[in-house]
Amino acid sequence: MAGLILKDLMTIQRQIKAQALVLIFFLFISIFMQQALMLFTIIIFVVTFQAITALTYDEQSSWDKYANTLPISKGDIILSKYILSIVLLIFGLILALPIVFIIHRFTNNWASTEFFLTFNLIVTLAFCMLALLLPIYIKFGSNKGRMVLIAFCFIPSFLFSLLNEHLPDMPLALSDLKQYMFLAPFAGLLILWLSSLISTAIYKRKEF
Repeated sequence: MAGLILKDLMTIQRQIKAQALVLIFFLFISIFMQQALMLFTIIIFVVTFQAITALTYDEQSSWDKYANTLPISKGDIILSKYILSIVLLIFGLILALPIVFIIHRFTNNWASTEFFLTFNLIVTLAFCMLALLLPIYIKFGSNKGRMVLIAFCFIPSFLFSLLNEHLPDMPLALSDLKQYMFLAPFAGLLILWLSSLISTAIYKRKEF
C-alpha cells in the first residue's frame, strides 16, 4: 500500500511543481484583494485533486495492466487512491493554514467563527467532490470522465434553483445547521468511504 502511494506521489510531483506557480500567482492576488478565503479554497482543491491526475497518468501509461499482474489486490489499488487524496488534503491544509492566518493577521477581515465554518465546509466539499469524481474516472477513464463530469456540473445548479424556488426559507434553514457544522467533515469522510466501496466494485469488474 505504501509503495502504491509513493508511486503516485512521485508521479504527480512534477505536476504539483508546475501548479505551484499558479498558487503563487493567487497568493499575490489574495494578498492584494485581502481574500484569504479564496487562497485557502484554491490550495485545498488544487492539491487534493492531484489524486485525479494520478489516475489520468495511470491510464496513459497503462499502469493498471501491469499492476494487475502483481501480487496486489484490486481493492488495495483503489484504496491507495483514496488514501492518497486524504494525504494530499492534509498536505494542502498544512500548506494553506499558515498562509491564511498570516493574511488574516494583517487584514483582520475574517472572524474566527466564519473561519471555522468555512474550514469545515471546504474540507467537506473536497471529500464530496472526490467521492463523486474518483468513481467516475475509474469507470469511464479520463476522457469520458471529463464529459460525464461536465454533465454532472449542471445538476447542482439545477437543484439549487429548484429548491430555492419551492423552498424560499432554505437560507434560514441552512443557517440553523451551523451549530452542527463541526460534524460535516466526518460526514464527508463517510461519503468518501462509501465511494471507495463503489469504486472497488467498479474496478473489479473492469477488464484490462
